[in-house]
Amino acid sequence: MTTKADFTDEEWTSLLQAPTAAGMYIMMADPNFVIGSMKEALAVSAGIISREKEHNSELLTSLLADFKDKDMVKQARLKFDKKDLEAMQQTARTALEKVVRLLAEKATPEEADEIKNWLYELGVKTAEAAKEGGFLGFGGTRVSDKEKKALQELADLLGVSG
Repeated sequence: MTTKADFTDEEWTSLLQAPTAAGMYIMMADPNFVIGSMKEALAVSAGIISREKEHNSELLTSLLADFKDKDMVKQARLKFDKKDLEAMQQTARTALEKVVRLLAEKATPEEADEIKNWLYELGVKTAEAAKEGGFLGFGGTRVSDKEKKALQELADLLGVSG
């Protein structure tokens, strides 16, 4: 069993950044207008909150608990050096790659799978949160081709089935 104490502060921050990174990776694949982007961002938050009600490992429970602390949430924000889409998506990808390595090094295989599957689920919820390609919410598709591609990339990166 892996606990928060098994990670340095920097490593724990990386784990806290992972849900945002998963959501941002999908959001940057096919950016939406303001309302769509807000829906997609809220999907990540909702995915964190809804997961608290499930039976989780101690490691995931500790992660979820820290999202209730405002200071920890601030710490969990990803820092973007550049504001262009590709750079933002790459920052998210790099953050996720680091988390996958951390989980492989420190978590049990079951805990690592649980967290990686949760991160993928957050990506799916983000992709499904707002329609793409429509006008004022009419028409469009639930998940665009670019988002489908990004979801497959996310699944491959996390080592989960997509």
